[in-house]
Order: sequence, then structure tokens, then C-alpha cells
Amino acid sequence: MFDTMKYGPIGDAVEAIMPQTEADPIGIYASTLSLFSAAINGFVRTDEGRPVCIWTVLAGRSGIGCKGTAYRASRALLGPQFEGFLSTRVLNGISSGPSLVGNLYGIELASMGSEGGPDGRACIVEEEWAEVLKRAKRCPTFDQKLRTAWDGNEISNRTKGKDGTGEVQKVEAPLLGFTVHVTPGEWAKYVSSSAALGGSYNRLLPVLVEQSKMLPYGKRAPIRADKRLAEAYKWAKDKPREIALAKEAHKAYDEIRAYMIGKMAGTPEHVGVYFERTAEQVFRVAAVLAASEMKTRISKKALMAAWAFVQYSINSVEKLVTENHSGTQSKVKSLPDVIRETLKRHGGEATSTLLLRSLQARTNAQGLRETVDQLDDVEYFRGKSSTAGPKPIIYRLLADGAEKKPTEREEAPVLTLVESPKAAPVAKEEPAAKTVVIPQPRQVPAPSNPFAACL
Repeated sequence: MFDTMKYGPIGDAVEAIMPQTEADPIGIYASTLSLFSAAINGFVRTDEGRPVCIWTVLAGRSGIGCKGTAYRASRALLGPQFEGFLSTRVLNGISSGPSLVGNLYGIELASMGSEGGPDGRACIVEEEWAEVLKRAKRCPTFDQKLRTAWDGNEISNRTKGKDGTGEVQKVEAPLLGFTVHVTPGEWAKYVSSSAALGGSYNRLLPVLVEQSKMLPYGKRAPIRADKRLAEAYKWAKDKPREIALAKEAHKAYDEIRAYMIGKMAGTPEHVGVYFERTAEQVFRVAAVLAASEMKTRISKKALMAAWAFVQYSINSVEKLVTENHSGTQSKVKSLPDVIRETLKRHGGEATSTLLLRSLQARTNAQGLRETVDQLDDVEYFRGKSSTAGPKPIIYRLLADGAEKKPTEREEAPVLTLVESPKAAPVAKEEPAAKTVVIPQPRQVPAPSNPFAACL
């Protein structure tokens, strides 16, 4: 997996230190991308004026995920050139909107008198992100302000003074990096579906990580800083840079966008919501990889490496969302299983309306019928109605060994599939009970003597 996404000085640096660490190479790669992008944030932007910050989440089990090891390895790779930023601009424990605004505002205010002018760069680093997620649920503005900060748009907050006036803290262009750690079980417990649907988590790139190997005690060599990354950092700070796609990468980027639109259309909303910003995520990762090469144009090769990294994150999200990590790791129940369980709860039968309500928007009426058409143990038919309206469609769970009744029955007229225009229509014989016969008078030849016929 790592071979498909490694690129440029960052990829080479991670590959070079792998014999010296037990961490997952993808975890080190993700941490380095986040820290490097946070350091150059504000100096480097996309050609559309968007930030290049990359927000990552290392998701792995405690002890064998080596999340902290990956983070420390990335700090060592960046070396002393980055320490001025990382030692003073790393934030943690922020779990509310006012706290986020206040910290960024304070950093920007403290740098007002510096030689380089205001510098609002900061990076949230949480090695125990679950604790923050617990507290963040109590603040209604935290998710919204975090989303706005990722977009680089203005965030503000009004403080309360002793005299009741207070002041307005405003950060016009937040320069916020983000890298946190969580276990898969904590993700399932604290990442709420409502916050995900609001877009709070499609700004993040979660990656599943695990220990790569076990090294003998005392045999670990120190990790040395990579000089190429230090040079790239100096190049980025030298003057404002805009990163754009090279012409050779235009078509590949459009193909990635088209692929993700199709994937979201065929993915349940509670999963697909995490992919809504995939195209921009790919662009941001590719821009950071280009900046590490001291280039302002993203090559096709850099773009495809970024796409491989984001694809790995997509796969990680699908596993995190669709698995229950309470210990059994049982997958989210399929639609047929939910249909069967719902019918059992209602005594084996339920109307279409009741069944769809229980399925909670996982499908519609047509999708429900198409799903049941593929099941051998569930049938549907039109039931009786006490009103003048249409008869309700009833779904029934069959007993073991029972067979579906013919769908042409009077009590079970099922919607039939429309055959292809190329197929010749097959005439069906209507049941006798449905045929209405209109009696015709029998023709009797007129007699030669009508009076004799009357007698």
C-alpha cells in the first residue's frame, strides 16, 4: 500500500527510516503530511486561494497501532528547522468553539509585533482525541467552527467582560493544522452520525495503522532529520507560493472527480458523506507533495500518489463506519437482514409504509420491492383495505421450507418487470374467474308457418 502513495522527499524520507521504527509507514507519512502542511500553511496556497493544510486521524488499537511512535518519527524527520513552529504553535485540549477561536486569536495577536508580521499558524495535536470528543459534545459551535477553519474562512467569538461588554475575537483567515489519534472503538463510540452528516468529518483523512514489525530492544538507531524537507520549508517561507495542476494532470484530476461522484451515488449516505470533499483532499495532498519538491506545479505522478493516499483513507473510513468495534467487530447489518428482523418484530407481516419507516431511509419503495424480489423467504402482495383508497402492499416473512405463492394470484398482484422492447410479448391466458362473458342470443332460423311455431 505504501509503495503506491509514497512520493517525493516526504515519501523517500519515510521509506529511509523504516528499518529504524516499528510504526506503520502510512502512519508516519500521514503525520508528516499534516505537520509539514501546517508549517507551510499561509505561505503556500492553491491557485484558487484555498489552504493546503491536511488534517489526518491515525486510527489504531492501543499498543499495536504505534500511533504515538509514528508521530514522534515524523517530528524527528522534520528536524530542528521546524521546531520553532512546532514547539510554540501546537495546541491540545481544545473542545469548544470559543476555545478554538481564542487560541488562534491569541497566537495571531502575539505575533503582531514580529519582524515578519502577524503569523496565525497553529496545529492541533491530540494523542487522546477521544477525551476531546467527549467534551466537544457539550459545545454546539465547535463542529461548525472547526469546519470553517479547514476552509480558511473567518471565525469569531464574543467574550464576556466583567462589565457585561466583552470583546469580539476575530480570526479572518485561520491557519490551522490538525493531526489526532484514536482507537477504532472510540471512533465508533464518539463520532456521531449527525456531526458526520453536517460535514464535520469529511475534512479529515482517517488512516488505519498497525505495528509494522518488532525491533530488538537497544537496536533502534536514532532518526535523523531530512535535509530536503528543511530546504523545502525554507523555500515555502521565502515568498508566497501558489500551487496549481500541471496540464498533464488535468485529465487525471477530472477522472478522479468523476469516479468519486459515481462512488457517492452508489454508497449509503452515512458512509458517502465522508467522501464529499475527496477531490479537494487529493488536490491538497498533491500540493503539499509538490511543495516538498519546491515546485509550484503538480505533476500527474504526484497527483496519482496523492490519490492513492486518499483512497487508502476512503477504505479506512468504510471500515471504521461499517464495523462495530465493541469487541465483536460485526458488520453493519445488510438490507435483507434488516427487512427480515423488522418483519419478525411485527409478527411476520408488515405494510410497505411501516417497513420503510423502520428501514430509516436506507431504501425507497421501489428499492424495497427489488430487494425482496431477490429473497426466497420474503414475499409481498396487496392486502385488503377498509377504505376506498388503494390496497396496501403487505410484506410477509415465509416459514422455513415454504415457497413463494404465484404472484398472479388475485390476492397478491405483484408489480411485474417491464420486458426489453426487443423481447416478444408473451400472451397470458386470463384466469376464468376474471373473464367476463357476455351471453349472446342464439340465432334460430325463422319457421315457414309462424302460427304453427306458436302452437
